Amino acid sequence: MGGNSIATNDSGRGELFSQLLITNRHRIYGFIYSLLHNHTSSEDLMQEVSMVLWRKFDQFEEGTDFAAWAMSVARFCALNWRRKQMRLPLSLEDEDLMKLADESVSLGCEMEDRRDDLQHCLAKLPSRCQEVLWARYQKESPVKSIAKEQRMSVRSVYLLLEKAHGLLLDCIHRRMGRSPETP
Repeated sequence: MGGNSIATNDSGRGELFSQLLITNRHRIYGFIYSLLHNHTSSEDLMQEVSMVLWRKFDQFEEGTDFAAWAMSVARFCALNWRRKQMRLPLSLEDEDLMKLADESVSLGCEMEDRRDDLQHCLAKLPSRCQEVLWARYQKESPVKSIAKEQRMSVRSVYLLLEKAHGLLLDCIHRRMGRSPETP
């Protein structure tokens, strides 16, 4: 979410911070949970991380990924939290935890890129393909219902879904810079 400009007044900064935090909360929380494996502790740490992020918000660089920045802050908060919680049995050393954290951030960024690729490719599909995909996967409508709604045969719906899947796959492969035959 790095494209937003940071407002100079406190009200604008607060609104921007809130918007960025709300938009990225699930990614940040998921990252924290991947480090702690406990919902209660993760929620507690999420609250602490949110406060630290607000205190350090003027260090956030405009044009960068807020979630990646927040997860790097969360990583250090998790280390501090672990040091405070020494009475709990931990199965990972700090170094191993940091390796996992780095991998999690990298995977999160990669998944975000794939989601962007998918959104781009979906928008390029013919409208009929978009409608059928929406009905099948977003509304979770059975193919028979889609056929009735679209005034098509069940076979035609399956063929249209197959066509849409193929077009999406080809588009995503092109965006990833590899040919469809390359695994």
